[in-house]
Amino acid sequence: MPPAQTELHHPNGLALGSFWSVFAQSRIPMALVDRDRRYVQVNEAVLRLYEYPLEEVLGSRAGRTVVDEDHTVSDAQWNQLLRTNELYGERVITHGNGSRMRVSYAAHATTVGGAWLALFVTLSARFLNGSELIGRPEITFAAGEGPRLTAREREVVRLVALGCNTRRIAAELSLSPATVRCHVRNAMGKTGAHTRAHLVALVLADGLVQD
Repeated sequence: MPPAQTELHHPNGLALGSFWSVFAQSRIPMALVDRDRRYVQVNEAVLRLYEYPLEEVLGSRAGRTVVDEDHTVSDAQWNQLLRTNELYGERVITHGNGSRMRVSYAAHATTVGGAWLALFVTLSARFLNGSELIGRPEITFAAGEGPRLTAREREVVRLVALGCNTRRIAAELSLSPATVRCHVRNAMGKTGAHTRAHLVALVLADGLVQD
């Protein structure tokens, strides 16, 4: 799905052609939300997972399909994201087919082209009747912020962002699976990511992925 927005540039110098390329092609569901809690862009993986038409999603309020809505909690979480630029949570929503689905997500915000945007990544999703669409990741809390990612770590994370598994990444980069896992662990440690999908949210939003 080609992004339909004005040309943007990340303040650290990243040309956002790199961002949009990964964002659009990724098999990981991702969405961009503005400060007014409105969806400004979603990728094809979001549309396939949640089965809502693009024209219904863009411009709508994030969280509009939540069915376990507690406005106090929801507002507190949003304020946390505005304050810290990071959010990690779980909600029950209504899927496009009418079923209820439990999803967990990570969000990371940054200033892009002078505008505040939050990148939301779906970490896991399953219907309440037991049908799982995205497996729930194992959460391992990582260390705090560290040095910038190396060139090899960025390459690995870019392929993670595209939805490639360890074996595929190893083949693409002529590395062993153990080395790929090591690069992912190092990147998670440097960014403080809790899961691979959380790593994608942090790294993409911070402009560390290159074409």
